[in-house]
Amino acid sequence: MFKALQSNSITLHLINDDNLAEVYELFQGHPDSKSMVAEMFRNYLPRYEQGQRTNFGFYSMLGDELAGMTLLTVDSWEERTGSTGADVFEHMRGRGVTPRSKPHLFYLAFELLGLNRVATGCRVSNVSSKRSIEKTLGFQFEGVMRESGVNDQGEFEDELLYAILRRDWLALYDKSLVRVIE
Repeated sequence: MFKALQSNSITLHLINDDNLAEVYELFQGHPDSKSMVAEMFRNYLPRYEQGQRTNFGFYSMLGDELAGMTLLTVDSWEERTGSTGADVFEHMRGRGVTPRSKPHLFYLAFELLGLNRVATGCRVSNVSSKRSIEKTLGFQFEGVMRESGVNDQGEFEDELLYAILRRDWLALYDKSLVRVIE
């Protein structure tokens, strides 16, 4: 399996069982380290179904600075669908890390894994995530999932849904710009 995906100034390093202790140490020393590490253990570790990896969590580097994490999850091998997510350290927000990481995830999804559709979403109150998603070339707004979850205040909240298809990616992105690091 590859170790990282690189394009321009962003490198996504795959989180695996064999580098987890190193990644844990890398995440220390930031004001939001505790919450980021908790999120990593909750959502970014490898998962497998029927012998196939379904969860591809990465830590992201902007140049030589740790920026956060990004994720591609295979939701259905049969339907060839996946979804993305991201968490960025507070001091790295506003630098375009998440939208600039998506080409890497799209390359993984469409070129390496053969998926056809990748979705993402955010709660309506998360204006910065909405802005980040809408900056990502190819994501199309698909609709609203009404009261799909409970927010931090304990209230039901709607989620905005977006997706990109393989054919959109082929038309919009130059796959030769993403380098696979073995």
